[in-house]
Amino acid sequence: MFSDEKGDPGASSPAPVVVLSVDQFEVIFQVTHQLPNFQESRLMEIGCTVADLETLIGALREIDACVAGASRVCIWLRDDEAEIAVEVQMFSGETGDVAAPSVEVRATIPLRIARRWYALAQLVVSALGYRELFLRTGFDSGEVQAAVAVLDLD
Repeated sequence: MFSDEKGDPGASSPAPVVVLSVDQFEVIFQVTHQLPNFQESRLMEIGCTVADLETLIGALREIDACVAGASRVCIWLRDDEAEIAVEVQMFSGETGDVAAPSVEVRATIPLRIARRWYALAQLVVSALGYRELFLRTGFDSGEVQAAVAVLDLD
Protein backbone atom coordinates (compact mmCIF):
# COMPACT_ATOMS: atom_id res chain seq x y z
CA MET A 1 0.00 0.00 0.00
CA PHE A 2 1.41 3.34 -1.03
CA SER A 3 0.01 6.55 0.34
CA ASP A 4 0.75 10.14 1.16
CA GLU A 5 0.28 10.40 4.89
CA LYS A 6 0.39 13.59 6.90
CA GLY A 7 0.92 11.96 10.27
CA ASP A 8 4.66 11.59 9.95
CA PRO A 9 6.28 12.82 13.13
CA GLY A 10 8.87 15.50 12.63
CA ALA A 11 7.91 16.34 9.06
CA SER A 12 6.55 19.67 7.92
CA SER A 13 4.96 18.35 4.73
CA PRO A 14 3.34 15.06 3.73
CA ALA A 15 5.74 12.27 2.89
CA PRO A 16 4.93 9.23 0.78
CA VAL A 17 4.92 6.02 2.75
CA VAL A 18 4.86 2.35 1.84
CA VAL A 19 2.81 0.38 4.37
CA LEU A 20 3.53 -3.34 4.55
CA SER A 21 2.24 -6.19 6.63
CA VAL A 22 5.04 -8.07 8.37
CA ASP A 23 4.45 -10.98 5.97
CA GLN A 24 4.83 -8.70 2.93
CA PHE A 25 7.99 -7.24 4.42
CA GLU A 26 9.51 -10.69 4.93
CA VAL A 27 8.90 -11.61 1.28
CA ILE A 28 10.35 -8.31 0.02
CA PHE A 29 13.30 -8.66 2.40
CA GLN A 30 14.17 -12.09 0.96
CA VAL A 31 13.78 -10.95 -2.65
CA THR A 32 15.90 -7.83 -2.10
CA HIS A 33 18.63 -9.94 -0.49
CA GLN A 34 19.13 -11.70 -3.83
CA LEU A 35 20.27 -8.50 -5.55
CA PRO A 36 23.96 -8.65 -4.50
CA ASN A 37 24.16 -11.83 -6.62
CA PHE A 38 23.63 -9.77 -9.78
CA GLN A 39 26.36 -8.06 -11.73
CA GLU A 40 26.77 -4.37 -11.03
CA SER A 41 26.06 -3.59 -14.70
CA ARG A 42 22.55 -5.11 -14.41
CA LEU A 43 21.83 -2.97 -11.37
CA MET A 44 23.16 0.13 -13.11
CA GLU A 45 20.78 -0.48 -16.04
CA ILE A 46 17.98 0.14 -13.54
CA GLY A 47 19.79 3.16 -12.09
CA CYS A 48 20.93 1.53 -8.87
CA THR A 49 24.48 1.98 -7.66
CA VAL A 50 26.23 -0.48 -5.38
CA ALA A 51 26.08 2.17 -2.64
CA ASP A 52 22.31 2.52 -3.09
CA LEU A 53 21.89 -1.25 -2.86
CA GLU A 54 24.01 -1.37 0.28
CA THR A 55 21.89 1.43 1.77
CA LEU A 56 18.67 -0.41 0.98
CA ILE A 57 19.86 -3.76 2.29
CA GLY A 58 21.27 -2.15 5.43
CA ALA A 59 17.93 -0.50 6.16
CA LEU A 60 16.08 -3.76 5.55
CA ARG A 61 18.37 -5.61 7.94
CA GLU A 62 17.65 -3.02 10.63
CA ILE A 63 13.92 -3.36 10.03
CA ASP A 64 14.14 -7.15 10.06
CA ALA A 65 15.79 -7.01 13.48
CA CYS A 66 12.72 -5.13 14.79
CA VAL A 67 9.75 -6.86 13.15
CA ALA A 68 9.22 -9.68 15.63
CA GLY A 69 5.86 -8.97 17.24
CA ALA A 70 5.14 -6.00 14.99
CA SER A 71 1.84 -5.58 13.20
CA ARG A 72 3.13 -3.57 10.24
CA VAL A 73 6.10 -1.84 8.67
CA CYS A 74 5.87 1.75 7.43
CA ILE A 75 8.65 2.89 5.14
CA TRP A 76 8.74 6.67 4.77
CA LEU A 77 10.25 7.93 1.55
CA ARG A 78 12.34 11.06 1.99
CA ASP A 79 14.42 13.28 -0.21
CA ASP A 80 17.89 12.04 -1.06
CA GLU A 81 19.59 13.78 1.84
CA ALA A 82 17.49 11.97 4.42
CA GLU A 83 19.33 9.71 6.78
CA ILE A 84 18.28 6.10 7.10
CA ALA A 85 16.31 5.70 10.29
CA VAL A 86 14.58 2.67 11.75
CA GLU A 87 12.52 2.78 14.92
CA VAL A 88 9.87 0.71 16.65
CA GLN A 89 6.80 2.55 17.88
CA MET A 90 3.78 1.50 19.88
CA PHE A 91 0.46 2.88 18.79
CA SER A 92 -3.13 2.31 19.78
CA GLY A 93 -5.45 1.49 16.99
CA GLU A 94 -7.50 -1.17 15.37
CA THR A 95 -5.86 -4.36 14.22
CA GLY A 96 -8.51 -6.30 12.39
CA ASP A 97 -11.81 -5.98 14.24
CA VAL A 98 -10.29 -5.62 17.69
CA ALA A 99 -9.05 -2.32 19.12
CA ALA A 100 -5.71 -3.09 20.71
CA PRO A 101 -2.23 -1.66 21.08
CA SER A 102 -0.04 -2.54 18.13
CA VAL A 103 3.62 -2.34 17.28
CA GLU A 104 4.70 -0.51 14.16
CA VAL A 105 8.18 -0.48 12.71
CA ARG A 106 8.97 2.78 10.95
CA ALA A 107 11.86 3.30 8.62
CA THR A 108 13.04 6.10 6.38
CA ILE A 109 14.82 5.50 3.09
CA PRO A 110 15.78 7.87 0.28
CA LEU A 111 13.12 8.31 -2.39
CA ARG A 112 15.63 7.80 -5.21
CA ILE A 113 16.23 4.26 -3.95
CA ALA A 114 12.55 3.51 -3.34
CA ARG A 115 11.70 4.55 -6.90
CA ARG A 116 14.01 1.80 -8.21
CA TRP A 117 13.10 -0.87 -5.66
CA TYR A 118 10.17 -2.28 -7.66
CA ALA A 119 12.29 -2.64 -10.83
CA LEU A 120 15.06 -4.25 -8.79
CA ALA A 121 12.64 -6.76 -7.26
CA GLN A 122 11.22 -7.51 -10.72
CA LEU A 123 14.77 -8.18 -11.94
CA VAL A 124 15.12 -10.86 -9.27
CA VAL A 125 11.76 -12.41 -10.10
CA SER A 126 12.35 -12.54 -13.85
CA ALA A 127 15.98 -13.65 -13.67
CA LEU A 128 15.50 -16.47 -11.18
CA GLY A 129 12.35 -18.11 -12.48
CA TYR A 130 9.73 -19.81 -10.33
CA ARG A 131 11.71 -22.76 -8.97
CA GLU A 132 14.94 -20.88 -8.22
CA LEU A 133 12.95 -18.02 -6.68
CA PHE A 134 11.31 -20.45 -4.28
CA LEU A 135 14.59 -22.17 -3.44
CA ARG A 136 16.34 -18.88 -2.68
CA THR A 137 13.55 -17.02 -0.88
CA GLY A 138 11.24 -19.70 0.48
CA PHE A 139 8.22 -18.05 -1.18
CA ASP A 140 6.30 -19.06 -4.28
CA SER A 141 5.99 -16.70 -7.21
CA GLY A 142 2.40 -15.71 -6.35
CA GLU A 143 3.43 -14.59 -2.85
CA VAL A 144 6.41 -12.74 -4.26
CA GLN A 145 4.44 -10.97 -7.01
CA ALA A 146 1.74 -9.89 -4.54
CA ALA A 147 4.26 -8.48 -2.08
CA VAL A 148 6.46 -6.84 -4.69
CA ALA A 149 3.45 -5.12 -6.29
CA VAL A 150 3.27 -2.89 -3.21
CA LEU A 151 6.61 -1.36 -4.22
CA ASP A 152 5.25 -0.04 -7.53
CA LEU A 153 5.18 3.69 -6.82
CA ASP A 154 3.87 4.70 -10.24
